[in-house]
Amino acid sequence: MASDEPGLGQKHVFEARRHIAALQRVVPGIAIEIRWCPAHEGVEGNEKADEWAKLTAGEPDTPGVEGWTYSERLEERATPLPRSLTNIKREIAEKKWVETRKWVGGRTSKKKYKMPKSQMPDGTVAGSAKRLASRFYQPKMGHCLTGEYLHWSKSRPTLRCWLCRCPKQTRDHLLKRCPRWKEEQKVLWQKVEEEKERGRERWKAHELFAGGGQCFQAILDFLSSTDIGKKVPPVVKDGDVGSEVSEGELRE
Repeated sequence: MASDEPGLGQKHVFEARRHIAALQRVVPGIAIEIRWCPAHEGVEGNEKADEWAKLTAGEPDTPGVEGWTYSERLEERATPLPRSLTNIKREIAEKKWVETRKWVGGRTSKKKYKMPKSQMPDGTVAGSAKRLASRFYQPKMGHCLTGEYLHWSKSRPTLRCWLCRCPKQTRDHLLKRCPRWKEEQKVLWQKVEEEKERGRERWKAHELFAGGGQCFQAILDFLSSTDIGKKVPPVVKDGDVGSEVSEGELRE
């Protein structure tokens, strides 16, 4: 109030000085005395407000770091240690995870999930060699090395069987009619018929791969005695597509 130099509360200082000047113009020679009046002294509520104001007053520490400088009276409120924003975010995330686990735990039972028997892998196939099992599951799902699938995946120009003159090589063709594996097919279907009492013509490929039990063992034996699913020959030239190859030449 005694000085007009810049400082805290400068706006209120200028306002008070304007009121003093206006009063002196209205009442010349008036005596004006400025006194310091402790606003919180003796008033319980005001003193409490002053205490809280001092606890929350201060300057922030380094930008990006949580922490405030308080008065030296640590017994009133301890100053927290500075922490990075990453640490704060991690703490928040951990608290959320704890809350989420509690929320999920209250809505789920402790009973463990058990896979139905219909979805469990067959022990016959699972107990076989890894490569043989893969050659079993590939035709079972239809994604196998056949002319039909390779043509669909644009890996071969035609559906033609590269083992015989059949214009379309499918799973059924390799399991039933391809002359390249005639003897192996005979053994396969003899085992299936003994187990299921159904002949070759009454089976389709997808039904055979879902037959289970002895059907799976018969298929594994058939695959192990043939080259089905192992490799694919390179694509022949256009002039050789229509050429005929005898069964004896194929075996050679």
